[in-house]
Amino acid sequence: MTRPVLEARDLRVAYGGNVALDIPRLAVAPGELVGVVGANGAGKSTLVNALLGWSRGAPSVSGSVRLDGEEIGARPPHARVARGLALVPEGGAVFLRLSVADNLAAANVPRGSGRRGYDEEEVYALFPRLQERLHHAGSALSGGERQMLAIARALRLGPRVLLLDEPSIGLAPRLVSEVLRTVRGLVGPNLSVLLVEQNVRAAIEVVDRLVLLERGRILAEGPAAAMRDDPRILAAYLGEAVA
Repeated sequence: MTRPVLEARDLRVAYGGNVALDIPRLAVAPGELVGVVGANGAGKSTLVNALLGWSRGAPSVSGSVRLDGEEIGARPPHARVARGLALVPEGGAVFLRLSVADNLAAANVPRGSGRRGYDEEEVYALFPRLQERLHHAGSALSGGERQMLAIARALRLGPRVLLLDEPSIGLAPRLVSEVLRTVRGLVGPNLSVLLVEQNVRAAIEVVDRLVLLERGRILAEGPAAAMRDDPRILAAYLGEAVA
């Protein structure tokens, strides 16, 4: 059995007596694109924060997070990034006052990691529009261009696992499909992706496996093809009646 590149076990986040996340196991295999979907308040952002080690609101966090078999759950966020996690934040957050070139220059593979990040030529081959906008400030970019820049910047870090938090927010449907198809093309032996997304219809078209969160717990999971026929997905997210 192939060892997961990213694995969380007994991951629990609580704010006082309120349990926001309770996941027995979540795993991403090498070369796999896993989608985590759910409505607002389902626990998607809480999951991302827990995997990265962010403690917003001083929650109680317990459980195990492993990257390439190594326990990283006690490490601070910057150490997890150095080890191989990279985040593309919700809304494609970039440095608005910096140019595209300077945004990209701000991200480099951590020293001593042994990993190789995307160089400038590879970034521009993937996102030609960024080369055209090279000297424009982040504030002058469209929503789609900012999302492309945020992904490109993360790839410069040479991650083992790319965490994408709600990449469809603020984008037109055509751009959502374009961005997700690009993400699909990135997945390979050296890069896996955990896609956190509210747009189930778009996500299910590109992911290998789908995980449905509800109230901080896994309600259903399985191969994307099988999940298309799950009544909970059909009725709540794809807008199809269930007989």
